[in-house]
Amino acid sequence: MLIGEYEHSIDAKGRLIMPAKLRIDMGDKFIVTKGLDGCLFAFSQNEWLNFETKLKTLPLSDKNARNFVRFFLSGATECEIDKQGRFLLPNNLRLAANLEKEAVIIRSRNKTRNLG
Repeated sequence: MLIGEYEHSIDAKGRLIMPAKLRIDMGDKFIVTKGLDGCLFAFSQNEWLNFETKLKTLPLSDKNARNFVRFFLSGATECEIDKQGRFLLPNNLRLAANLEKEAVIIRSRNKTRNLG
């Protein structure tokens, strides 16, 4: 079981190190999007597909459901791990989570990672 909390610095270019233990689980490419409570959520590619499938089941006739889907999809971006284990965290997501120089990566339920 992958659990824990990992503190890392964000470099001047907006790159953040993905902890080695989580890199294996996440894969070389993964999705990061705005999350709840001022955090960001990170999903492996398979987890993202499952999450998108669940979002598609929400009723289009419900304004709250549409806003919920928009919230997650509007900020979603594919990130790729470089040879040093870093990934670029786009500025819009850093701003959404109020991340400047430090970030904490937390292994959370359903294999999502909270970045905040």
